[in-house]
Amino acid sequence: MMIGAVGAYGAYNSIYASGATRAAGSTALHSAVNEGAAVMPVSSAPEVFSNAETVRLAKSPEDMKAEAVNAAKVMESPATERMRKRLGLEKCETCENRQYVDGSDEPDVSFKTPGHIDPSASASVVMSHEREHVANAIQKGSKPDAKLISASVTLHTSICPECGRAYISGGTTRTKIKHTSDGSPIDGPKE
Repeated sequence: MMIGAVGAYGAYNSIYASGATRAAGSTALHSAVNEGAAVMPVSSAPEVFSNAETVRLAKSPEDMKAEAVNAAKVMESPATERMRKRLGLEKCETCENRQYVDGSDEPDVSFKTPGHIDPSASASVVMSHEREHVANAIQKGSKPDAKLISASVTLHTSICPECGRAYISGGTTRTKIKHTSDGSPIDGPKE
């Protein structure tokens, strides 16, 4: 039963690959499956696979040993070690020991004490921290004697020297708030 399914698939490909019309092709396909003709055996493999296997088996044991030694040297190279660390297969000490701390004078934001952030999550965590600064600026700018003019956030990118992974190394929030010197409202008297 399974051979018939493979044969039908093979007949289907040969009918449509030759450019025959679909109506004629579908009729020929159904008749071929029903009559059991033109069934491709399951055991036949494309030439590419059989040739590749033959070449591999034809190598001498000395050649195979030399290839294994070369492969081991490649796996021990600094570039391969760096790639394994970048993929998380090995531990990167620099990324594991990296600490983030807030350098502002705002007491109500995160990272007042040093904390670790995973490099894959650094963008979202640092951005959420910088948004805390923006929220504080919005709060300060909503007072009657102040007006928030602008707020912008810049994230800083670095590359780990040990594993080569790119990560967000910090952020900067710039705000401009206009204040009146005498405490009067910014917009002036309303009419």
